Amino acid sequence: MLVLRGFLNSDDKKLDQGRVSVGSTLIIGRTSECGFIVDDTGASRHHVEIKLDPDGYTWRDLGSTNGTFLNGKAMRAGRLSDGDEFKIGSTVIRFETAEGDTIPNPDGKATLFGATLLDSLDDADAETGETNTTDNLLRAVYTVMNDIAANYEPCALVDKILTTTMSAIGAQRGAVLFASDDDGALQPCPACGDVHSIRDGILEHSTTAEVRISQTIARRVLDEGESVLFQDTAADQEFNTAESIMSLNLRSIICVPLRGKMGALGILYIDSDRPKQQYTHEHMLLSTAVGNSAGLALENAKMHKDILDRQRINQEIEYAGIIQEGFLVKTWPTADARFEVFGETRPAKVVGGDFYDFVQPAHDRIGLLIADVSGKGVPAALAMAQLLAEFRVHVLHEESPAEVLRALNETMEERSQRGMFCTMCYLTLDLTTGEAICANAGHHPIIQIGKNSVVEFGDPTGPPVGIMPDGPWENTTYTLAPGDSVLLYTDGIVEARGAQTKSDVDFDTASEYGLENLQQLLKGLYGEHPETLVEEIIRDVHRYCEPALPHDDCTLIGMRYAG
Repeated sequence: MLVLRGFLNSDDKKLDQGRVSVGSTLIIGRTSECGFIVDDTGASRHHVEIKLDPDGYTWRDLGSTNGTFLNGKAMRAGRLSDGDEFKIGSTVIRFETAEGDTIPNPDGKATLFGATLLDSLDDADAETGETNTTDNLLRAVYTVMNDIAANYEPCALVDKILTTTMSAIGAQRGAVLFASDDDGALQPCPACGDVHSIRDGILEHSTTAEVRISQTIARRVLDEGESVLFQDTAADQEFNTAESIMSLNLRSIICVPLRGKMGALGILYIDSDRPKQQYTHEHMLLSTAVGNSAGLALENAKMHKDILDRQRINQEIEYAGIIQEGFLVKTWPTADARFEVFGETRPAKVVGGDFYDFVQPAHDRIGLLIADVSGKGVPAALAMAQLLAEFRVHVLHEESPAEVLRALNETMEERSQRGMFCTMCYLTLDLTTGEAICANAGHHPIIQIGKNSVVEFGDPTGPPVGIMPDGPWENTTYTLAPGDSVLLYTDGIVEARGAQTKSDVDFDTASEYGLENLQQLLKGLYGEHPETLVEEIIRDVHRYCEPALPHDDCTLIGMRYAG
């Protein structure tokens, strides 16, 4: 016959719970009408059916919620052999054949089930009728989880993990240590640099040298990711000879991993050197539950801190963008009928390295500057602010564009770090003669929009500023006719990438807007106000890049000479 033989483990003792015969069919489940009742929340009302056929016993899952495992593998049906084990929830049921049973199966043998429940039973509680150990365990776990669930401060969270766990199991001393990302070595709390520890209810922040633990057990837990309970008994041969345990005179140890999504973040370590203080299996189960939840809670706390840090950084970058924008010209002169001027920048990020400027150091002379600092973000913005401030000082005392570039190069070459440099082009215009003089440091040439032509002038005569101690920049002269316009721009305009077709989304290999498209557009904009010139170019670049946006800062400054 098929017999169910159930027992509970406690201190290597087995309490027989009787036998159940299968006969020709048996239903295993949680309800009272089942032939074998599994008192387990992981079991369904009708979980498994076992039937006898001419070839032996077969089984099938009856559509259970949590599924059935046979010999550790999730299955829905199959044939049973001697020694097969079902796992339903936390309950393990063994299928066995036994000689001499009164109801034979087809091959002349009888069968039985042995059920092993994975909970421990405290004999004293059973004899005295005190509160069931499982209830105490669940209550303690709930208390600990509730205490740490909403704590997002890493150090305070570690303290709470220690104090609530130690209090729940009445432990003598304990500590939380973290695993190094590099080699897995144990180290203090990464947030404060101390080891969070507790002894006889007193919480301390200690150094690594002050907290002595069993390295043997700690290493085992980190390497294998399993909880360990050590009791100073003759049966616990695996750890009794460990040097660290012997030297510390330890009588009982619990060590559990702090499990995160990607592995163990560290360990929760509890020990005792008191002869009469032996931690139990229930204490280890509670500590393991804490370790599982604490690891996730610590990861959540770190993510919470990272989010706050990103928010703070983004806010600071936003403020930097506002400050940077304040450096640029926003109010353009309109009182002088001899010229019109307008500029605009569209950073690819909140702050960028492009900038422009307009100056009028004398009544009959104006100047236009455009520049592009290498890199992006706050470092480029800081370099931009420095260069712009220096530029406005130098143009008051120096008429030659090439000499202005040399002065700016000296400043940047002395102060710049990590190879930062800046391309720039500076143009001056004599409003009485139309003579334009420019110096170009590794930047795009200026475009002149005439009545019948669109041409470039002012090619670079030296490298970007900040690269070498002195540069060979020279002035280039060009004459503008009344009605002509000039345009200065950064590479974000001509290098803007666009889709070749409406369905093309590979922007890494997409074609660039290019100088040809820019010049073609400018041919139809002769005589337009510089603001119109700038707006039409930006609109055309954005249309070219759709559905994406330009990947680099787009900056332009235009000027129309009326004569």
